[in-house]
Amino acid sequence: MAVDIVPLAQICRSVGGEWVEVEVLVPPGASPHSYELSSDQMKSLERADLLVLVGLGLIPWEEEIFTKIGREGLPLIEAGQQIPAGELIPAGEEHAGDKTGEHGEEGSHGDYDPHVWLDPILAEYIVEAVRDGLSRVDPEHASAYRDNAASFLEELATLHAEIARRTASFSRREFIAFHSSWNYFARRYGLLQVGVIEERPGKEPSAGEIAELVELARERKVRAVFAEEQFSSRAAEAVAEESGGEVRVWKLDPLGDLGHPEKGDYCGLMRYNLSIMEEALR
Repeated sequence: MAVDIVPLAQICRSVGGEWVEVEVLVPPGASPHSYELSSDQMKSLERADLLVLVGLGLIPWEEEIFTKIGREGLPLIEAGQQIPAGELIPAGEEHAGDKTGEHGEEGSHGDYDPHVWLDPILAEYIVEAVRDGLSRVDPEHASAYRDNAASFLEELATLHAEIARRTASFSRREFIAFHSSWNYFARRYGLLQVGVIEERPGKEPSAGEIAELVELARERKVRAVFAEEQFSSRAAEAVAEESGGEVRVWKLDPLGDLGHPEKGDYCGLMRYNLSIMEEALR
């Protein structure tokens, strides 16, 4: 099977266990917003039994992938399609802090923030979809997929309880992010992403936009700017430096790395980022 990003690969490995081989299309360190498939990856997709994508416009080529590989019958799971529309955050909504998730039912999925995997509760929908998708393409091992999924759902429940407990002790709850990656996480755990450095992936902020973020940081007494490991932190550093000496830049990783000791599995990746947030916002 093939997946677009590492966190989905981590979920697929947890559900599929020994019965699946997972190829990640967007390698660690690359941005899914700008990555282009190689010719070798195109060929591997022709042999895949199942394709798992985030959807919701995360990756530029996702809507053209079947045309690109010339294969119409490849089974597909789009993670974003598994999330109830009322739980999705409209694209461009920066100030996520509302826990209710009541954002209305209208609009296509392309109108929503795609970073759904960073909320462990929403990740449960993805786990169930992967379980069902693997069972359809490989019914011989369906019972194993059900058992693995059940175990992983228990892990997600434990993870959610831990994150809720640890975030409840944060003395600060507001932050500026590199872009809108942490909207779902912030909404779930009562944090507030008050601004973003890049409103659109790859669009560096102007001097005027940086000045607006600096003013915002001062007004809201923001002390943490979260950059990301997949992008340059230059603009984040500029916001922090101009905001005053108490503002710091911290690097989060929304994507992870299957070969990394701390970020090689989904729960490990979430705890890795939680620990950084804990230090930044306590």
